[in-house]
Amino acid sequence: MNKKRIMFVLFAFIVCAAFAGCSLQDKIKEYSSDKEQCYLDTENVTRFSYKGNNYTILADTVSNGGLGEWIGYIRQLAAIDEKGKILLQENVETATFHSLADLAEKAPEAAYIIPFLNVYAAPNADAYLIVDINGGYHKAVISENVKDNDMVFDFKKTEKSINGSFEVNPENATQLLCGGTIYQVTSDMVSDDELGSYIDILAESVTFDTETKIPLSKEDLSKIDWYGENAGQGRENWFYTDIYEIYGTDKAEAVAVNVNDNYYIAKRQ
Repeated sequence: MNKKRIMFVLFAFIVCAAFAGCSLQDKIKEYSSDKEQCYLDTENVTRFSYKGNNYTILADTVSNGGLGEWIGYIRQLAAIDEKGKILLQENVETATFHSLADLAEKAPEAAYIIPFLNVYAAPNADAYLIVDINGGYHKAVISENVKDNDMVFDFKKTEKSINGSFEVNPENATQLLCGGTIYQVTSDMVSDDELGSYIDILAESVTFDTETKIPLSKEDLSKIDWYGENAGQGRENWFYTDIYEIYGTDKAEAVAVNVNDNYYIAKRQ
């Protein structure tokens, strides 16, 4: 397959194995245990099912502040051909790949790879649902209620280069790197109302030494300390998810990052 044709989307999921008994998969299951699982239509990526009803995803989007209750999830990376047929899906909870390139190799005929995440209710309305797709919150209506003037989600417009995307600093788990710029995560929090445009998603669980801030490897965490050399060592686990701009703040100076289900300000150093 010509890899240049693959529309690499906005993030590369880094799937962690067990980190001190608390893996990325454990975190996701904890947060979504009471939510409804939804399923994509393998013949048409613009459709999915929720509680027995078939929904069509629209091009219309809402802001982060326009979300209602979190009610369900899809959580699939879908490899799609030019006609919108799903060739392969990878569940982000159990995925074993370390980059989108691996998924592209598994589906050589794919033209697009798109992440489908959570499903939300519409605030104060039951006319539609909202689906988190590739960083945008798209409305979805029951398929039989789609109107002639409704614009259906165009999966071919989801391209976004992963160049310059955010990553956790391998030398300091409390910092983010983006194209050579270092952002220090602070203790200052921001509310949902202060969030601006969506930027990126990390979906990474990191356990690190609280003194050195250096991430601990799987081998470090599983090693038995027979001689007490690591006695008293503090460890902390951060579960990074999405990154947003902050209203009124240049993203080159600071961004909001979700750590352990709260948004914190990460300032440029």
